[in-house]
Amino acid sequence: MSIPKTIHYCWFGHGEKSELIQKCISSWRQYCPDWEIIEWNEDNFDVTFCPYAEKAYTEKRYGFLTDAARLKIVYDHGGVYLDTDAELVNALDELLDNGAWFSYGTDTEINTGSGFGAVKGHPFIRKLLDNYLSLSQSDRFIVCTERDTAIFRSEFPEFLGNKWLRQDQRLNADILILWDIWKYTNHHYTGTWQTPLQKIFNNTKIIKSIYRWGKSLTNK
Repeated sequence: MSIPKTIHYCWFGHGEKSELIQKCISSWRQYCPDWEIIEWNEDNFDVTFCPYAEKAYTEKRYGFLTDAARLKIVYDHGGVYLDTDAELVNALDELLDNGAWFSYGTDTEINTGSGFGAVKGHPFIRKLLDNYLSLSQSDRFIVCTERDTAIFRSEFPEFLGNKWLRQDQRLNADILILWDIWKYTNHHYTGTWQTPLQKIFNNTKIIKSIYRWGKSLTNK
């Protein structure tokens, strides 16, 4: 069995798609012209399928809702998931022969938003999904990279957990971990999961990092 040629994406809240998002979706059609593309929203997806998802939808934290929803969608249907700010730069067909595939987001953490795929009913997707199903509305929002990577580490002691090793890894024979997702997608990281205050804080950190980097060059 191979992963079906379907790209899933989530768009909750009925907001208008930005020019960047439209560009990214167009890139999916460009590089995967014979694939089906499915938008999931509150009209065709049950946002109350678990307490965590319902809380995220009620509070309009759609990024956290999507973290859980995409696992359920891929588990139920099979296919590939992409965030709406993930722009394809290459075809994905060569990844379809895996039972499941994932990639790094940060240096050490898996990010399902940059893209992942699986056959319908894959048991490890179920483990990731079960973690969300076990949460209550009192549980705080945690980014998927942190929550999902913890499952990888607990299930697979051999999980390398560091993309700077510059190698793909196989887990349980049929799970592929890509060290270089940028071969396939340019994830623009628009940060829809962040509150306005978090965006200001994180943008400030980026500015400070660039400043320190520039200063280090002038001091050489």
